[in-house]
Amino acid sequence: MRHTESDLRTLLDEHGRERAGREPVAPLDAIVRRGRRMRRTRRAVTAGAAVTFAVAAVALGNGLLTGPPRADRTTVAAQPTDSAQPAHWPKLPDSLPVVLGAEKFDLRPIYAGRFEKVGAGQTLTFTPTSYSTGVKVACADPRAWVVVEMPLKGGETGGTTGRCGDAVGGHHDRKSAPSGWLKRPQSIRIWVFPGDAPIRQVACRETPDTCDESAQGRALRRPEVRDRLSAMIGERPGRWVAGIYDRAAEASPAPEGEPLTDADGPSGSAPTPAG
Repeated sequence: MRHTESDLRTLLDEHGRERAGREPVAPLDAIVRRGRRMRRTRRAVTAGAAVTFAVAAVALGNGLLTGPPRADRTTVAAQPTDSAQPAHWPKLPDSLPVVLGAEKFDLRPIYAGRFEKVGAGQTLTFTPTSYSTGVKVACADPRAWVVVEMPLKGGETGGTTGRCGDAVGGHHDRKSAPSGWLKRPQSIRIWVFPGDAPIRQVACRETPDTCDESAQGRALRRPEVRDRLSAMIGERPGRWVAGIYDRAAEASPAPEGEPLTDADGPSGSAPTPAG
């Protein structure tokens, strides 16, 4: 067994103090045992510090090897299992109020379509239940441009144009609905363009200074403008919904005075039930 110089000095100092105070001198074996305890204590402290350093070195090494924590892993770990959010869709109104002179009533939804692209026309095909059929469009971007095209009596085509957030829509009545409106499924054509669509560039090349919102809306009613605009911007992501609203089923007088039979339920491509 070996003692360090420091251990020997400590033992000699203690031995000297004991003699100066005239206390009994510690026997040699007690001095040896005390030296052993001092060495064990120092060895334990040294070993503990070495273990702590080794753990820190391993952790640091792992950090250098793997790099900083990945953001996606951290996010996934922090999210609860039920944190998935449903896809956001614009909401259509539960009813469409109509005022015809002194008559006021609400139209109820009978059909709806959902679309995830803007920049091209879409067709809604449905079976009307009255002559007061209406349409309403809602967009994720309220500044999007909307064009609604509906068949009119006599074979003409009419509709509305404007920003989506400005309550774009419309409805028929007995004076505007085409003859045979209740005899077969009908179709309404709708275009939705981005809010920043270059309508001035397409439709107002000669008079750009006077091409305000009203002029741009009127320009979108022309099929050639819509076609050029669609070709220029193509289809882009953009969610919007269109709803068809109507009154309770009503009979249309046939030429011989007998009621007509309505067609079966709504039909069309990729329909989404209203409500």
